[in-house]
Amino acid sequence: MATHFNDLLLQTLKQVNVRLDRLDGRMDRLNDRMDRLIGTKADKTDLDATNEKLDGLDGKVDDIGRRIDRIEAGVGTLKWVIGVEVAVIGVVLAFIKAC
Repeated sequence: MATHFNDLLLQTLKQVNVRLDRLDGRMDRLNDRMDRLIGTKADKTDLDATNEKLDGLDGKVDDIGRRIDRIEAGVGTLKWVIGVEVAVIGVVLAFIKAC
């Protein structure tokens, strides 16, 4: 009877050992997941910093856009003035040629 008890005890201890090994493996996987989540949260803080920088650049881009619009308006005005001057010169030359 003692040998049966010892065999039963050894079998129970082996099952407990297997279950502890499984729990240890699960804990390792959970630790890996937690490490990845912590790394992901660190990446999110980096993204927040990048978003703040991009928000700061948004104003600069708007300012550059307004400058480009003013330059385009100036070029349009310059083209109009040159066109008028060429027309005036043409009228003056036609008037001189007619006289």
